[in-house]
Amino acid sequence: MQIQPTAKQLSLLEPLISRPRLSPYVSVTASSASAMELYLWNVRVSAAFAEVIALAEIILRNAMAEQLAAAYGATWYARADLFDDRTINGFRTAWRNVSMPHDRRTGKPQGKTLGTVPAGKLVAESTFGCWVNLLDKGGSRGEGPFKKNVDYDSTLWRRALHKAFPNSGGKRATVFTTANHVRALRNRVAHHEPLIDGVSLPGQTDHRGRTRRLTLNNAHAELLCLVEYIDKDVAHWLGQNSRVPQILSARS
Repeated sequence: MQIQPTAKQLSLLEPLISRPRLSPYVSVTASSASAMELYLWNVRVSAAFAEVIALAEIILRNAMAEQLAAAYGATWYARADLFDDRTINGFRTAWRNVSMPHDRRTGKPQGKTLGTVPAGKLVAESTFGCWVNLLDKGGSRGEGPFKKNVDYDSTLWRRALHKAFPNSGGKRATVFTTANHVRALRNRVAHHEPLIDGVSLPGQTDHRGRTRRLTLNNAHAELLCLVEYIDKDVAHWLGQNSRVPQILSARS
């Protein structure tokens, strides 16, 4: 179903959307009604992107988890020697968020151990950002005299993760860049942010010092490209069925 309000319904909806949230749309339109129509277009394109992102995210983390388990065992995420502090903190948060079934005898949640928490639960609770970080070059672990640099390229990527992306050309940095762009898109969609000017890339600037942006067409292409690194046939199917191009063309 696509929301297509009448002019009267738009006027009823407008006061319920805050002025700060509407301001980006007001600034590029001629009337409040046009701003509301553009806002709803943004809702539609975000929803269309969310459909593809939802599948891409599951495909990505499952492909990565499978290869990490093959290389380092079923409880690979507990191998603190493999990860930098950022990743360890991410898995620590995921561990805390895992809910356990109640013990029938005591009525209390079962205790969390590596034996009682299925790996799939930890994988499911881990954020998309955590998986993207595993594709980065790695940071540091520990503090002071115990601080140590962690090189994901020579450990995680070469031993395991390159196998999750058989169509990527074998370069970790290539996959990381694409996944990081998808993360930027995902975050804007998840937080209902405006997409009318494309997708801003935090921490990246052009030669004029302005924040770099992806057009929505390029963002869609990168999303499909990330899936293609894993499975070309699935990426082709997603591209054929994605609603994003149709909704983008409606604003052209």
